[in-house]
Amino acid sequence: MKNLMVTALLTFLVSFGSMAQNNMWVGGTLSISSSENGTDRASTTLMPQFGMHLNSNWSVGGSLGFSSSSTDDGVTETKYNTTSLVPFARYWFSEAGNVRFFGQGELPLRFHAGEVNGNDLDGYNSVGLVARPGLGVSLSERWGLTMLMPPVFSFVNTDGSTNFYFGINDGYNIQDYLLDTSVGIIYKF
Repeated sequence: MKNLMVTALLTFLVSFGSMAQNNMWVGGTLSISSSENGTDRASTTLMPQFGMHLNSNWSVGGSLGFSSSSTDDGVTETKYNTTSLVPFARYWFSEAGNVRFFGQGELPLRFHAGEVNGNDLDGYNSVGLVARPGLGVSLSERWGLTMLMPPVFSFVNTDGSTNFYFGINDGYNIQDYLLDTSVGIIYKF
């Protein structure tokens, strides 16, 4: 199933890529964290991204991500691995100098696996529909930054269990909102 989805996404992107010149980008995000305050925690996420502009207002693309996390409190050691396939569409709606604002709709597909104390956990999958604001900053003709804010709408189904979220300010303060923002580097070609 995963191979079929990855193949379909790549075929879609290659077919559109042959029509576009200098309207595509590659990039992504990398995050690494760890803490040791009685419980050892570590996580790593790599989310490479490919996208292309269809016109001045619309872009499409996708991310293929891998993340792992572990927690060890001295008694229980838990490890999780997640593979993510996140196709998206962006609508660019405003511009201020080198900064452009967009709304992004995503269809995240995630495949989860894990273990506790060396024993495998049952794997599970999730699919969702997510909307989030963002902005793109052009640093030069070829280089840029993207910032994706936390979702304002999220509908995720995880093996029959549904999680729904809608709201712009749901208990966030500005500091938490900015700390949950994802920043990525892109190269345009």
